[in-house]
Amino acid sequence: MKKKFWTSDKLVSFAAMFVSLSTLVIFIKQTNIIETQSHLSVMPYLMVESSNNSENYTFALDLENYGVGPAIIEERLIYYDGKEYNMEFEPFLRATIAEMDSVEVINHSTIQVGLAIPADGRRNIITIGGGKNSYETFVRILTEMQSKNLNYTIKYKSIYNDHWEINSESDVPIEL
Repeated sequence: MKKKFWTSDKLVSFAAMFVSLSTLVIFIKQTNIIETQSHLSVMPYLMVESSNNSENYTFALDLENYGVGPAIIEERLIYYDGKEYNMEFEPFLRATIAEMDSVEVINHSTIQVGLAIPADGRRNIITIGGGKNSYETFVRILTEMQSKNLNYTIKYKSIYNDHWEINSESDVPIEL
């Protein structure tokens, strides 16, 4: 008499192995979902915002983090008239535009490498004031600079080392 291949012992063993393998696959998928959720729960979302108040003669540029985690600055570059500048915005303006001597800078902050901008945090890049002449001079300077391809790039990361970039050509952060 020939023995059957599928005995009850083999069927039970196969079922146990199938359940174990299925459990492993589900466990791996859940782990990946939890890891993704963990990264998204600390995702920074930087944007450069401008505030132009022609009634009070003030103009401000701010770097704001709309994300849920801190944004750690890795690089900030300014591109102007075919050249690349690795410097802060206010010293860049003073070094490249002679007319900036007649513009009153009310406030400016550094955006140095390693700076962490917390969730819902804001960092003032530059605020111009000082009356009508100062304001109008700055707006004219900025308009002229934009016609000569004034651009910027800010690269930043999350605490999990996920990397993004914002620049003058995109409205949203670009994942690197």
